[in-house]
Amino acid sequence: MSSVEYHYPVIGRKGTGGVFDRLPIETLEKDHPYQFALFILAFAAIQQRPDAPQVMEEPAGTFMEIASIHGRPFIEWAGDRNKDTSTDYSATDKKDTNPVPARFGGYCNHGSVFFPTWHRPYVMLLEQSIGNIADQLAHDIEAKNPHECGVWIKAAKELRFPYWDWAEKDVSEHGLPPVLYENKVEIVAAGGQKQIVDNPLSFFSFVDGIPSDFSDETLSTGQVAYFSKWHRTYRHAASTANPEGSNIDQLQKAFKAGAKDLRSKVAQLFAVNDDEVSALAWDEFSNHTTESKREMDNYNSGSLEGVHDAVHILVGGTGHMSAPDVAGFDPLFFLHHSNVDRLLALWEWCYTEYWMESGYKLKGQSYPWTQQLGTYAEVYNAQLLPDGPLQPFRTEQGDYWTSSQARFLHADAYPKYYSYPEFAGIEVNRAAMSADERALARKKVAAHYGFDPQTTVQQVTAPAWTQLPVPDKDHPAVPVDHTVIPEYRTFAVHVKLLEHAFNSSYSFQLHHKGNNHSAPQIVGTVTVFARPDHSPCKACILRREAGTIIHGIIPIPPALIESIMKSNADNEMVATFDQTLAHVKGEFFGKIVNATGSELARAEGGTEAPQIPSHQTTSRNVTPIEISLVSTAVAEHIQDKGRPVYICDWQHHDGVFSGGWQATHPAAA
Repeated sequence: MSSVEYHYPVIGRKGTGGVFDRLPIETLEKDHPYQFALFILAFAAIQQRPDAPQVMEEPAGTFMEIASIHGRPFIEWAGDRNKDTSTDYSATDKKDTNPVPARFGGYCNHGSVFFPTWHRPYVMLLEQSIGNIADQLAHDIEAKNPHECGVWIKAAKELRFPYWDWAEKDVSEHGLPPVLYENKVEIVAAGGQKQIVDNPLSFFSFVDGIPSDFSDETLSTGQVAYFSKWHRTYRHAASTANPEGSNIDQLQKAFKAGAKDLRSKVAQLFAVNDDEVSALAWDEFSNHTTESKREMDNYNSGSLEGVHDAVHILVGGTGHMSAPDVAGFDPLFFLHHSNVDRLLALWEWCYTEYWMESGYKLKGQSYPWTQQLGTYAEVYNAQLLPDGPLQPFRTEQGDYWTSSQARFLHADAYPKYYSYPEFAGIEVNRAAMSADERALARKKVAAHYGFDPQTTVQQVTAPAWTQLPVPDKDHPAVPVDHTVIPEYRTFAVHVKLLEHAFNSSYSFQLHHKGNNHSAPQIVGTVTVFARPDHSPCKACILRREAGTIIHGIIPIPPALIESIMKSNADNEMVATFDQTLAHVKGEFFGKIVNATGSELARAEGGTEAPQIPSHQTTSRNVTPIEISLVSTAVAEHIQDKGRPVYICDWQHHDGVFSGGWQATHPAAA
């Protein structure tokens, strides 16, 4: 509760004369020099950098204040001061600190159906703040340089916050573009001259000291993230209180290794059938907890939050992006979330009818959506409704934004004043004209990111494909106007991990050992983007094992399945389906790693893997709940092969690591 009432509404770029596109950061830098210059200067200004333009902005619109909303410090945002009401959270109240895990004291929504919608006005807030400063800078420049009238002000009005598409095809080769990590950047200045300035995208220096509730975090393998001592943000920092800077080589290495998996995961989001139960489909897409999933549900198509989680760890390492409580202070956080929002915009355009609704039903019983761990503004297990508040973001009318208002970017939706460039025929600021238009577009999006079974089936040649079972045309799972693609299945590994297993972020990595047809490689990861829990309860470790389960998938590239089939081919006999499943599992091994990539545990795949002796196995508190091989046949439309394929018979093929998990670090024992 505050002594004064003050609200800073999130209105985006209202008053700029229209709806303009958020552009890829590379495009903004290369093709829009005036917008890019204003973006860099304005971002530096709200970060309150010493050499930045001294332009006044609302205190609530400074980067320090905006970044603080997401997690720590657990305090009321300056843009939502409430005199007569309290958020109920207190860092000294046992009702908030004693539960295991303790109640989250930031505003952000993770692990719930609000994840995509809450972050939409959040990015809009930063877009608004930067845009307001850009407007002032543009007017000042033109006032002093009359010969450039109409150039800078126009650029400022059209400026929207950029995104970085970390799932683009060239990321696996090039990694992050230099503009995201170099400490200096070249911009155009008044008169067309070039100017070298500090790059506000590379890191953020804390203003007026490090927040008092920042604490150092010791990772499971002993490395320390010195959050209470680091006066700026880092990525893949050395475990010291005074690192020289971010380790860009390690950052690039990690991201290049994980990029193809990110791409595959994005593709899977657009392979969801269009006849799913609306609320269940939204739940599975929106978040990594998937509240509606039951223990016996043995597959899923992945989630937007799950892909998002992996990017945080790939970027962060020991640094700020790997820790939910402080991730919002890394400037890259917002370019990342702008891309997450772009994927949301594409998905909701393609799947218009899928929505959270007021809850979900299973076997006739209704269940509410909840925020299990609470937030600064929401108590433990608070019910989440489409028209419920997305605190602390208020509209111009003074009410809180709602998920219903955050939905969609087209002209009939609540105004947001931004869009994204046309992609695969999709213009997200224009509603689709028909279900057919949406279906054809989502097929193009899936194919762009690598999911195209109709093309892939023409490229595989191993004889073992002929033995893969598929349902016949009369199977109830196959729509009457579809036919199953013969001799083809798509494979994935389904993963369930304990959120608080290591009391910090960690990942499961699926590795291929390599064979005569394929080099060893990381197939993919499922990441747990988790905040540490410092609850005073002495039994917290035992109680956490009953906590939240994180769901994820790792699509297995068809080319890798092909190589496994060929490497195990017998000139005398063609492998049966069961033999192929055994071969696939046998060529995998798994690792549990912390945010730095340091190994904590390992498992060998296949039925012939030796059993891990009991004294070497991982503790039940950290052992993955499930890592299983799944596959599905796909069907295509009989008359129109241009329509999306239909996923028709997910099958569960048991666990990959039957020999158990070996603790290779004491933290996993």
